[in-house]
Amino acid sequence: MKFQTKKIVAQFQLGKQIIYDWVTSLQIFATFSITILVLMVILVTMNVISVTYTHLSDQLIEDHYRRLAVAIAERLSESVENYLRGLNTLAQQVEMESGEPSLQKNTLQRGLELIGDFTNCDGGVIILDAKGFVSVTIPFRPDIIGKDFSQQSYFKEISSLHIPTSSNIVQEPFTNKNMVVVAVPIINRNGDFVGGIAGRFYIEFQGLSRQIEGLSLARKAWIYAVDGDGRLIYHPFDHRSLGSDFSHQESVRHLRSGESIGTANVADGGSTRMIDGFAIVPITGWGLVVRGPLGEGVTPPNESLVPIVLGLFLVAVFVSTITYKIAVPIQNLVIQAGQVAEGNYEVQTKSSLIKEIFELGTAFNEMVTQIRKSRAAVRRYVTDVTRSQEEERKRIARELHDDTVQSLIAIGQRIDLVKGFLHDPTESQNRLSELRKMVTGTIANVRRFSRDLRPMALEDLGLVTAMQYLVHQLAQNQDIKVDFKVEGKHEGLPSDMEVAIYRILQESLNNIRKHAQATEVTVLVEFNKQEITLTVQDNGRGFEVPESITEFASQGSFGVMGLQERAQLFGGRITLKSQLYEGTTVQMVMPRQVSLSPFEIYDASYLRGSKS
Repeated sequence: MKFQTKKIVAQFQLGKQIIYDWVTSLQIFATFSITILVLMVILVTMNVISVTYTHLSDQLIEDHYRRLAVAIAERLSESVENYLRGLNTLAQQVEMESGEPSLQKNTLQRGLELIGDFTNCDGGVIILDAKGFVSVTIPFRPDIIGKDFSQQSYFKEISSLHIPTSSNIVQEPFTNKNMVVVAVPIINRNGDFVGGIAGRFYIEFQGLSRQIEGLSLARKAWIYAVDGDGRLIYHPFDHRSLGSDFSHQESVRHLRSGESIGTANVADGGSTRMIDGFAIVPITGWGLVVRGPLGEGVTPPNESLVPIVLGLFLVAVFVSTITYKIAVPIQNLVIQAGQVAEGNYEVQTKSSLIKEIFELGTAFNEMVTQIRKSRAAVRRYVTDVTRSQEEERKRIARELHDDTVQSLIAIGQRIDLVKGFLHDPTESQNRLSELRKMVTGTIANVRRFSRDLRPMALEDLGLVTAMQYLVHQLAQNQDIKVDFKVEGKHEGLPSDMEVAIYRILQESLNNIRKHAQATEVTVLVEFNKQEITLTVQDNGRGFEVPESITEFASQGSFGVMGLQERAQLFGGRITLKSQLYEGTTVQMVMPRQVSLSPFEIYDASYLRGSKS
């Protein structure tokens, strides 16, 4: 027996050890899995950060080259504009209009400070007469004096349009050297074209470099410029390509397609990625391109990212812990909200040490308390309405019994009496006249009952006339000055909505009659396309508006709740504004088309009004 007991104990201990080892191995596996998962998250995060970093760096570099291209293009444009301005100043001199070469040459020599860039080892300045022949050159160029330049594009433009211009690459006649030209017309006092002045840049001399170079560029970055046809007019080191067609370059294709600024990737087959920033030179229509390495020197600091990612991981753990502490009270709050939805309005959430959770719980408790008070007020309101209905039924039954029924009995008795006087025509006539008066009185009483139950004026005369009848009754019976205004058309309203509007005005005027002690009342009814607005304003004693509609019910005042209920049945709302000794304003806003269910409840804040 002892042996069996020991065997059972041993088997139990073995099973216990197996379970313990299994749990331990499971914990180790879970820890290892979590570690692997964390490492994977770190690696993925580092990769995402690296890719994002590289992408953002590329965007910054692209933006840099684009801005740089715009800046250099504007600088070149300003220089060309200054050249044109200087040439135009010389062209406006009286000596230039004379057409006399000697006078024109003297004028050019006096204005050397305006044209120095053209005469400094470049194509110089020439003056053309009205037919396009060269008359003056500075520096002196006897080989082109008297030559016909009339077929040059820039001469055709200044002679026909009478405006300054700049050219694409053109070949100098008789020398066939490539150059770009800026030219201005010479216009006499009568507005006639009498010649032109042209400043010239030989492409091979790279005279434009003085205007293009000088800005700080990144290492391995350079600038080149092309004319409007895509031909190279400036390059810092590839001089052999000057004048050749560069339209095959991606940036030049963009420029010739009409793009004014932008960037383009360069596929040069090398290991370094290159990027072009390009821009149009405004005055000339040329294109300027800044080419440089993309991403050079931009290496994601992976080593420095490791502690950052680890720190983020620790922060995430801390945030997870805090989130858990926040989630528990929120879950409890969700459960309690469900209990409230099921009709339990006694629940109250516990306070929390976290400020936001504490404020949320306080707001929830206040909301539940408000709902409980609102439901109690509704119950009191329904009880009061039911009691009022029963009392009204008793009154009607009593009046029918005491008045109408008794009148009918009396009429029946009079009919029996008339039978006894049929032999006497005179007496019968008198009896029938009395009977007629009794019938008329009974009919009047029945009509009075009908008016009390439903406004006959509303059905007989329409909404506006019925409302006017209510206002006139207040003015006549209470000696109150009433101003009644109607704006818009009321046709097409449902009959139930008309009754609701009528009753809201009736109750508002009854409140003025009973409580306001007012001497003046203004009633404004606005029928718009989308909604109906009824505003009733008095100059009575006013009162302090409570924070919630339920406080009216707790004070035994159900009139305002009745107004709100009637408005809500048609998707409307009641706004109440009042202040002691400064009068009261009741405003109803109701949509012409009902889009809400009659059971949909509006927030009680609609009732609140300004107290200032």
